[in-house]
Amino acid sequence: MLVVIAIISILASMLLPALGKAKEQGMSIKCVSNLHQIGLAMMMYGDDSEDRLPVSYASIGDPNGGNWTNSTFTPWTRALSPYFANDTNLLRCPGFDSFYKQSGFNYFMGSVAFAYNETPPPPWTPTSVNLRSITYPSFYVLSGDCNYPTSPNNADLNDNDTNVLFALPSPTHNNRVNVLFADWHVTHYKRFNGAEMTFSYDNPAINW
Repeated sequence: MLVVIAIISILASMLLPALGKAKEQGMSIKCVSNLHQIGLAMMMYGDDSEDRLPVSYASIGDPNGGNWTNSTFTPWTRALSPYFANDTNLLRCPGFDSFYKQSGFNYFMGSVAFAYNETPPPPWTPTSVNLRSITYPSFYVLSGDCNYPTSPNNADLNDNDTNVLFALPSPTHNNRVNVLFADWHVTHYKRFNGAEMTFSYDNPAINW
């Protein structure tokens, strides 16, 4: 009996890491699927809005509480919601959600293009990302995992640079974040890769 128990213990110790990796892989696949659906919603929204995406600018209240009135701008999560096919879990990454429980939103909308497309001095009037103006759509960071804890009231997550996206080690997806690009493909990264990424409308390898 002791021998059998010992053998079972050894087998369990060998299988548990493999099961953990399989679970992590499954969560990453679900996250990639979510981003593809978000990309599809963005594409349809753009088709209906002269190639412009929703503005991502401010912290907006919890939509489940109906608190959309504390900002001049409609959050991108609400603007895209008619295109989500009633999937209420689409904005939750199964990996990040388990670490950043204080927010029901785990994906960001790329925002640098419009933030720096305005003329100083502040305050700027935000404009939305214009898909037609993106010179390198396969490089342009459009959305992805929001790799930082956010306020529970923030339903309008945006990411401005690599300091936000990659400064923290990713707690999930094998220490990587999934990124959606403006040509609608999704790839995972551990750190900024200038050969494949940019935060600029018309210049490659810009990390802010």
